[in-house]
Amino acid sequence: MLVHGRVVTTLGLLMVFLALQFLVPARLVIGGMGAAGRPSVAVGVLLAFLWLVSAIFTNNLPRSRQPIRWAVGLFLLAQLVGNVVGFDRLPSSAQASSADRWLIATIGFVGVCLATADGISTREELDRLLRAVVALAGLMSVVGALQFFGVVDLTQYIRIPGLSLNSDLIGVSSRGNGAVPRVAGTANHYIEFGVVLALVLPVALHYALFSPPGHTRWVRWCAVGLVAVGIPLSISRSAMLAVAVAMTLIAVVWPWRQRYNAMVIAVMAVAVFHVLNRGVLGTIRALFTNAENDPSVTARIERTATVVELWEQRPVLGWGAGMVTPEEFLLLDNQIYVFLIAGGIVGVMAFLSLFMIPYVVARSVRLRGRDQETRHLGQTLAVTMPTAVMASATFDSFSFATFVGVTAILIGAIGALLRLDGTTVRRPLQPAAPGDSFVTTPLTANLRQRLRAARPVRGPRT
Repeated sequence: MLVHGRVVTTLGLLMVFLALQFLVPARLVIGGMGAAGRPSVAVGVLLAFLWLVSAIFTNNLPRSRQPIRWAVGLFLLAQLVGNVVGFDRLPSSAQASSADRWLIATIGFVGVCLATADGISTREELDRLLRAVVALAGLMSVVGALQFFGVVDLTQYIRIPGLSLNSDLIGVSSRGNGAVPRVAGTANHYIEFGVVLALVLPVALHYALFSPPGHTRWVRWCAVGLVAVGIPLSISRSAMLAVAVAMTLIAVVWPWRQRYNAMVIAVMAVAVFHVLNRGVLGTIRALFTNAENDPSVTARIERTATVVELWEQRPVLGWGAGMVTPEEFLLLDNQIYVFLIAGGIVGVMAFLSLFMIPYVVARSVRLRGRDQETRHLGQTLAVTMPTAVMASATFDSFSFATFVGVTAILIGAIGALLRLDGTTVRRPLQPAAPGDSFVTTPLTANLRQRLRAARPVRGPRT
């Protein structure tokens, strides 16, 4: 597409999407559209339109098999069916408006997924896109750190013509007996802030591990530090669980020496952070040790019976996509519960498939990628999928546009990596080369080698 003599590429539009996602406060929206009015959502809808034009009229889509299209297509189909089901029961005007906003946001999400999976043309472009995610997440973390230490709340000074606040900025809150500050950066909530940084942390770590020596390496490790330091400032159980899941799963492919190094660095980082901010880690520890007395935990448990009751009334297709509003149903801090009520069993299966299919695809790249860095990136992107699902079981994740936007980029990046590497199930499992220090040989490949070695050699027939 040409604009004033310049070519606007898919990568360029995705960069604009990310900048709007991370740098514009989440509550600045196009008036009257709620969370669906975020400028980044509008870019996502544009990307969906351009992808559709390419598929129908220009036939420029890559011809390689793309499982991500199936995952995203099934999710979109489930939401469209849920929309029809919801309107068939004659919802209230508030529910109908909520369903319209949900559909717009879903189309934007789908557009980003497909544009990333099919529109990124080279591995260099994919790396630039993911490094941009890391850099912008680091900037969001800096905004949060400035809020935490009381230096300045930059979100109070960001105003963009044509955008208005759909609610008051969340600002700085406190949690725990010591009234420890908790911050959200430019995100819509403290939980979203912490979880998004936890999802980006493995990606930041990947590019730091594979950075060339010199200035670039220092910059990338600083990015890891910036992303990591913001996570505990959210004072969020969800964020800490997300970090634990992501880092445990990524360490699975590391040799033992790399695991020991990571453990030592993590212990040292926690010790330094504790010295600088003594109240934060104690408050986070209390979130887990005192969970049975935490109103946010007990309220979630108490709502389970109501969730089951609502689901049993419409178990297959639910009450309608996007129509489970807190005002007319109940407030849910669990995205899986939201899909269960709104879409029934079909909605939950579509949601899980949205993450399970990319996970399997990324794991295939980890097992069969052409080189160590590709296999490590496959595992890095793979671990973000179960991490996102786990986090979604602790808060209504798809109500928060920054989480949705980052998830869309990660899902699309998995499809792009599969396509650019040319990974297929016919390619044999790739053993670690002698110089590989970050990815081990797959266990199944070792097993096959042992079986072949143990197989008796038959002599010539007489």
